[in-house]
Amino acid sequence: MKFLVFVMGLGVGPELVWALESGSGHVTYAPPTVLTWTTGIQIVLSLGLVLALMAGVAWALKKFQWASSSAGKGRQSLRIVSSLAVGQRERVVVVEVRDTWVVVGVAPGQVQTLHILPRPGGKDGELEG
Repeated sequence: MKFLVFVMGLGVGPELVWALESGSGHVTYAPPTVLTWTTGIQIVLSLGLVLALMAGVAWALKKFQWASSSAGKGRQSLRIVSSLAVGQRERVVVVEVRDTWVVVGVAPGQVQTLHILPRPGGKDGELEG
């Protein structure tokens, strides 16, 4: 019995285990069948189904995220009005937060408020000039 458990633990097929138990002397073991057209088609269709499912989930997540971000009044409460590079990696950015403009300096690993001012008149609040 210990030998049988050891042989099955090696991953040997049931045909070989039966032949070893019967003590017939000669072992006939058939290798697994070769890949046929039908199994190849099943593999390709299964892969296509998995890829289509992944694409569908990605599309649904993108659609859901878009719907949740535009759930407000059609206007975001935070947006970048203007940006100007003042160095290789430094920028001055004007950010609109509701009815206030915040001028910030952005550098690698650092963001600092430079000035806060009310949004200038005009419906869309764009900079003139």
